[in-house]
Amino acid sequence: MKLKKKTISSIFRSFLKICLACSIITLILPFNRAYGSSVEKLATAFTKELTPEQAIIIVDNPPTDDGYVGHLYVNLKGAVLEGLRIDEISLEAKDVYFNPPAKWDEKLRPQKVAEVSFEARLLEDDINKALKEYELKDKKWSNFKFDLRDGQIVAIAVYEQPLLLFKLNVLVKLSGKLEVVDKDKIYLVDYKLYADGFRLPEQATRDLVENVQPLLDFSEFMFPVKLDSVYNDEEALFIRTKEKPEPFDSAHQWTYSLASESVVSR
Repeated sequence: MKLKKKTISSIFRSFLKICLACSIITLILPFNRAYGSSVEKLATAFTKELTPEQAIIIVDNPPTDDGYVGHLYVNLKGAVLEGLRIDEISLEAKDVYFNPPAKWDEKLRPQKVAEVSFEARLLEDDINKALKEYELKDKKWSNFKFDLRDGQIVAIAVYEQPLLLFKLNVLVKLSGKLEVVDKDKIYLVDYKLYADGFRLPEQATRDLVENVQPLLDFSEFMFPVKLDSVYNDEEALFIRTKEKPEPFDSAHQWTYSLASESVVSR
């Protein structure tokens, strides 16, 4: 049975965005704890909406009254964004001018940054668990499977298409590779799209997929990252800048562990 272009477009708009909804765009989570030192205040403001299993914030010196931090390192493990667990996020920045600390309760935003390095790792298992949760919310989708294949991604799902007298189950398969574009966007390239085993024509596939590109957009990220690479092995997806973020020795650190429900500052 032939599916209308509008129907297919609607299906894949939601399918692609969910499969790759790793909008790691805000690095944040609520800890309902009182502010202590200025380092704790920065850490609490910086981790406002995620729920990491572990977190580390390091600064070379406490933030100044006008929001300046000379050297910053952030590492979050097991953070959760919109139901998707992100195995690890790391960020290092230098000469950061945040908005004034008095405004951090409302929103933490760097206004000027000299250097930024960033990397994130997402596990195939975690993506599939998030997709399973999505199935429970949208009954039209089922049997989601996100498969990483050493440089290639394959996404498969069954979509239930209501018809006049019965329902049609369509097996949808999308394959391709990820590529960094313009230093701040991630696109799906070399893609192929199948419905019930039949490959859709190139032009129709292009029209559908390009309609939801970029899959990830870092242009609105709170830090001005310049992405260098996105790749995957058979277990995880990696997004990185050219330079790797690294922790550094400092007397000013803030750490959190969900397992022990503890916060340690020094």
